[in-house]
Amino acid sequence: MALFRVTIRYGGRGQRYHVLDVEAETVVGALRRVVEAFPAEVEPTADLVEVRLLLEPTEREYGPG
Repeated sequence: MALFRVTIRYGGRGQRYHVLDVEAETVVGALRRVVEAFPAEVEPTADLVEVRLLLEPTEREYGPG
């Protein structure tokens, strides 16, 4: 299973962020888990959801190509 970081922007003009981590096999699976775990209190003003695969520091690429 992979670990995905999900950032939800909400709050209208006074933007705030809710962050959660979900485990899933694929990004589509992560999206399904996010829907299940979406906080009811942020839903009315949420306007952006970002899903990123979290990599171990040794797996990250730095620098050009």
